[in-house]
Amino acid sequence: MDVILQEDYPSLGYVGDRVQVKPGFARNFLIPRGIAVEGRSANARALNHKLQIINAKKLKKKAEAETLAKKIEGLRFEFILKMGEQGKSYGSVTSKEIEAHLRDAGFEIDRKQVRLLEPLKTTGEHKVQIKLHSEVSAAIVVVIQSEKQARAAAKEREEAAAAPAQEENVTE
Repeated sequence: MDVILQEDYPSLGYVGDRVQVKPGFARNFLIPRGIAVEGRSANARALNHKLQIINAKKLKKKAEAETLAKKIEGLRFEFILKMGEQGKSYGSVTSKEIEAHLRDAGFEIDRKQVRLLEPLKTTGEHKVQIKLHSEVSAAIVVVIQSEKQARAAAKEREEAAAAPAQEENVTE
């Protein structure tokens, strides 16, 4: 019996494939479960129309994901963690916190789209993948500093900001 698959069925084929199966398998299993329809031309045209609509929606979502990926790519977020004497962190940066920073930056990202194998606990720069679509992802940079490093960096910035002001007074 000739049937057209409406769903992917690994042992037979993929959506839209026309396959030959035994009549009992088609009537008792594939057709009642909605996995396939009879291979008549009317069913083939209807399924072909559905597939065109589905493919158009997929392409539109992929294009939207690609434009979002261009905006997100390379963003940098800084986090400050408390660290012990031996460099052991008292906390971590999780996908939930990264999601919050992305939302604050104006991006609607679900925390399930943030790909972290485990929470980030070490200082330094970490690349984090954001999965926007099945075929599109973007990488952001997460910088983790200890409180001591953050205070030292703030002090350096203050000194750098004060240094040009002092040079202006000397040249006058």
